[in-house]
Amino acid sequence: MKVFMIPKNHEYIKKLRSHLEKTGVSVRILKPFHYSSLSNVAKMALLRLSGYRLIHVHWLYIFPFGPVMKLFYYMCRFLKIKIVWEMHNIVPHGSSEAGRNNSAWFYERADAIIFHSKSDVDRAQELLGTCRDKTHIIIPHGNFNESYENRTSKDEARRTLNIPPEGKVILCFGFIRSNRGYKYLIEATKDMKDVTVLVAGKVTEKTLYEKLIGLNRELPNLKVYGGWIPDDEIQVFFNACDAVVLPYTDITTSGVIPLAYAFSRPVITTDIGGIKDVVNDRTGILVHPGDSAALRGAIEEMFTKDLDAMGRYCREYARNTFDWEKNAGKIRGLYELVLGNDH
Repeated sequence: MKVFMIPKNHEYIKKLRSHLEKTGVSVRILKPFHYSSLSNVAKMALLRLSGYRLIHVHWLYIFPFGPVMKLFYYMCRFLKIKIVWEMHNIVPHGSSEAGRNNSAWFYERADAIIFHSKSDVDRAQELLGTCRDKTHIIIPHGNFNESYENRTSKDEARRTLNIPPEGKVILCFGFIRSNRGYKYLIEATKDMKDVTVLVAGKVTEKTLYEKLIGLNRELPNLKVYGGWIPDDEIQVFFNACDAVVLPYTDITTSGVIPLAYAFSRPVITTDIGGIKDVVNDRTGILVHPGDSAALRGAIEEMFTKDLDAMGRYCREYARNTFDWEKNAGKIRGLYELVLGNDH
């Protein structure tokens, strides 16, 4: 079996490709259409002749504009290439009405959908007006155990970030954009003198980042690190913290939660999207979104727990629950079902 996958250069894609290939699936990775539209078209046309009959799309940001997405779809139909969409995001973060319409358009025309939780099936129908009967499977987000270097001790990590070795540290990690709920995090922690709040990630909303930098100067317990974090430096942030706090206001699937578990860190996050399926009272604490008081209470509660024991459980829970081999087997089965519909 031969399939295309898009985009390149993401740890999730690398792990999935590796485990799919163990099941006998040959995977060719394409770059986003922002950079390689003509090259992708040529590769797809050429490789179709050698048996590539299905493309697995992960995020719609791979298309710079709606018309490019539609051109891609019609090209796939012309070449008789089936489309599977793994719906990491039901709609793009910060999406306009056009983005929502593009998601609905692509959903209806994909041959099958991969969801990461049952709640995503319900929410897709609610947000996009989609059909629940479309061919689909539900699998959890895969784990990131062994994906990143993890040799830095807590003391070394805190020295690197200029944080005192003693004291409580929480981390809000990931793209710096408004759905992270920074407003509620800062409101919850602004007078918690014994808690250092780390915010780290690539900046996708410049105005928001500038506000955070302004607060960084006002609040002594807030440290903001904006910019792309190389793979070998991710360990510094996760090993410096005691727990990861993700007060999302909007989310479909969180890749940061399995990342936190990989570094043996429990999480405090919100009970929205598919998060309820991957966080339990042994791996973290759930609160309602937009509730600073509840968030503060959860942070205080977290530091009454045995964090080392919780962290060890998180890592093993991720290994067993977010299993790549099981996911790859289910995805291969979906590929076979979709391709079998040709006959």
